[in-house]
Amino acid sequence: MKTFFAAVATVLLLIPSVALAAFEESVEDDADLSKVKKMAIAIPEFYKVSEREPTLEELTKDLCEAGKMASTLEIISYEDVVSAIRRDTGIDINSLEPAEAEKYFQKNVGHYAEAYLVLTVANNSGKPWLFYYVYNAENAKLMYAYSVQSRTLGHSAKDYFNTSKDFFKHFDEVAPKKLSKEERKLFEAKQKEVRKERGDRYNYQIGGGSGRHKEELVRKK
Repeated sequence: MKTFFAAVATVLLLIPSVALAAFEESVEDDADLSKVKKMAIAIPEFYKVSEREPTLEELTKDLCEAGKMASTLEIISYEDVVSAIRRDTGIDINSLEPAEAEKYFQKNVGHYAEAYLVLTVANNSGKPWLFYYVYNAENAKLMYAYSVQSRTLGHSAKDYFNTSKDFFKHFDEVAPKKLSKEERKLFEAKQKEVRKERGDRYNYQIGGGSGRHKEELVRKK
């Protein structure tokens, strides 16, 4: 079971100055997103179809960089997880077949983070659709899902990067929603402190470098 958040976007399509992007999200009922302090980046599910798109390696690195720029969490790169697994188990998962590497990643990532992120890019149509899945690193159970599609979202590394920044900022907003009023107040104060410490590297305007404003990112029904 999961909690589903949605809002009507079809009518907003009649207002192009506002409804430039739409998203859907769901939070599993037993998931406590506020417990996530460290999030690891997993290999995205992605196949390049356009020249302007990044390679899989570039997308993995861009996803990590977007998180480090936009999230108040500690973001752990895929390369760092691979290095830690090699150090602690002697297994270099980069030398394994993809399915086997994924298995070892899921088995060990819980030693280094509370959650891990898998980005899936559905890019076989005119406009790509990006899906962000956050899993519990201890048991690989889905905690949170977020997807976004936009008339302005193209098949490019820049658009994927900016959309990923939007995801991380939104996750920050959703994480404390199940907390009590007082707990949420403390949690958000800690987030504010982290943003202040990071200074100019953290641009908290929704949309970041994409130039979109918060009112332009609307929930989709």
